[in-house]
Amino acid sequence: SRTTASKRQSLGRLAGIEKADVSGYRNSYKHNLSLSILQDGYVSSFIELFELFDKQNEQIKNADSESGDVEVQLLIDQHDKLDFLKTKLIAAEDSRRCGAPDKAYDAYLELAHYFEQFPSDQWLIDHFHERCMAESNQVDDDGRKQAEANFYIGVALEKRGDLSAAIDFLEKFFTLTTDQDWQNKEGEHLHDNAAIQLYKTYTCLAEEVYEESPPLSIEYLKKAYQMAKEGGNKTEAGMASHRLGNIYEAVGDPQVATMYHKGYLDRCKRDKDKVGMGKAYEALGRCQTSEGKIEEALESYKEFVNIAKDQGQKEVYSQACSALADLYNMLGDYGHAVEYFEKAAENMETDDQERLQLMNISLAIARSHNTLQSYSLAILHNTPRLTASLVEWKDYRDDGFIMASRPATRAESIISGSATPTKEGGDTCSTPSKEQ
Repeated sequence: SRTTASKRQSLGRLAGIEKADVSGYRNSYKHNLSLSILQDGYVSSFIELFELFDKQNEQIKNADSESGDVEVQLLIDQHDKLDFLKTKLIAAEDSRRCGAPDKAYDAYLELAHYFEQFPSDQWLIDHFHERCMAESNQVDDDGRKQAEANFYIGVALEKRGDLSAAIDFLEKFFTLTTDQDWQNKEGEHLHDNAAIQLYKTYTCLAEEVYEESPPLSIEYLKKAYQMAKEGGNKTEAGMASHRLGNIYEAVGDPQVATMYHKGYLDRCKRDKDKVGMGKAYEALGRCQTSEGKIEEALESYKEFVNIAKDQGQKEVYSQACSALADLYNMLGDYGHAVEYFEKAAENMETDDQERLQLMNISLAIARSHNTLQSYSLAILHNTPRLTASLVEWKDYRDDGFIMASRPATRAESIISGSATPTKEGGDTCSTPSKEQ
């Protein structure tokens, strides 16, 4: 009855509740949000918001049909996100009405950055980057906003691992910033940033395609090298040169690899980067060995050993000594090979049993070669003293067998007629190891 309704309205007023407030409590959040946007006259924002709801529903249907049930939190149920969306969509619409597409661009960019904190909202990030791109085409600023829009899309694609697609947008960013003096808030030139971002993406793409296509990987690394130089980052240019050297070495072209490794070494010397210099000398040693430039390789490995020792890097020093020992072994300089294998073994810092065993085997082989050389000399010279020493060694298989540095053996004393062993000079041979 009218009396009852009148009483209810009176009670509502006494409680401080108006009719609109009652409707607000009764209706859903979605309904109230939509009503609020429409009452304020923002029809475009209302349409865009509901397009997002429909877009998510469509994605969920497609995901269900492909992989079964998928649990997704609906945007419509996330009130904080909806409030932020409402604010920025209205700001973008206001800007368009005022003929300020640059402000509309900024509003959409804020939305894209906001949703970057939510990994499951990648689709919203993409949507608002696309809106940024659309608005950038309306801005009269010599293409700066358009360049930035390409950059943000490229970076977003790179983060999710779609490197090939990212390259297209980042290359557009690089082209649009060429011959422009644009700077960001930190005072960095956008063109330099474009070059460095492309350098990183080309490098990642080169690693991604290497197993399938080494030549394509080389092409990407060359582009990365050029971008690092274009961006004025000497350190990154040096690293790019080192990577190119490594990949040319891997595909069997040590001559070209040497050129790039020398470039890396020059960069490291200018930057006084001792660690980088060690890496460069190690790589040069490998390439020079492959080219048959043994003397040059020997000098490179010696530099590598000295730098590692000066830097106090025990494990790197061990690797350097091992590399130098391998080269001495190849040259037949078994004495130096044993010396450096021993240093390598002493400085190893690893619990890897396989590596330890390989080092012990290398050391044992070098010792055997060193002893074999002395043993062969003793056989070839065939003097009474050396023959007696060989007989003695056959009896005991000790590790002495150095004529100039130990007392004469029992056999030597008998042959010489001496009653007591005496220390003699003469032929010098290293002892055959017990493995012989």
